[in-house]
Amino acid sequence: MTRHRSKRLVLYCIILIAVSATVSGICLRLISYELQIRAVIAGELNYDELRNIRIKKSKLDRIRDYANDLIMSNPDFKEHPYMNEIGYLTFAMMLSDYDMIKGRVPDKSNFLRGIGRVSRTKKYQELYNCYRAIFADIEYFPVPNMGRDAHRISYEDSWLALRSYGGYRGHEGTDIVAGNNLPGYFPIISITDGVVENLGWLEQGGNRIGIRSKSGGYFYYAHLDSYAPELKQGDTVVAGQLLGFMGDSGYGPEGTKGQFDVHLHLGIYVTIDNIETSVNPYWILRFLEYSRTELLY
Repeated sequence: MTRHRSKRLVLYCIILIAVSATVSGICLRLISYELQIRAVIAGELNYDELRNIRIKKSKLDRIRDYANDLIMSNPDFKEHPYMNEIGYLTFAMMLSDYDMIKGRVPDKSNFLRGIGRVSRTKKYQELYNCYRAIFADIEYFPVPNMGRDAHRISYEDSWLALRSYGGYRGHEGTDIVAGNNLPGYFPIISITDGVVENLGWLEQGGNRIGIRSKSGGYFYYAHLDSYAPELKQGDTVVAGQLLGFMGDSGYGPEGTKGQFDVHLHLGIYVTIDNIETSVNPYWILRFLEYSRTELLY
């Protein structure tokens, strides 16, 4: 009998220790999370990190799933201005120092604990507007898949790399390079719905098109070989619509071609502190590759 009591006592002690450890772990996580929220609220908005957008598709998908789950479980959340995918993304980016390659997606309970306080800050609202201008409208990768190895494209993260034509400056975009180096071969399509705000020659950009999306983002396509027939400034376009063909125009007076390899320079701009500012398109393009269209010649 004494032996059975000893075993029960040991079992009770083990259970008590396990429960205590679990409760302690939960408390520590809550304390850590609360400190993180307070640091986010107290800190300044890092504009350089904001512009260098870093996020994986898998994490953006998780954010979408979490946001949709919350709305499905409580329809009243639809009335909250930030209880949506962009709101969840903004919250997650702030908590991960604007890096969702390395950072973790906050779970739904942590999001609900913090969103009310964080969303009242001016920096959250400004960041939300930036992400909305990009992620609310993007649909397609700008260059269709042509289906043959020799006719592929490539690109890398060249954000703010040194450029020298017309004076030294940082590269405010991503170059998508034609594998076959043939001007006029690769079609360029619109990433978003929008309006053709600019169309014509720029010395640095050559034949360029600027599309203003519905949510306010500005999508800049440069160095085109030619434009889509009859496309003109002021036209409304839809995502996936042909804008023109990849080329090597620019770096000189109107009509200059051949000063560099055939590529598309893609720039993305949002309004930050009332100034239109470039953001890094690289990880956005990585995300859009999952929505790349097919076109076989």
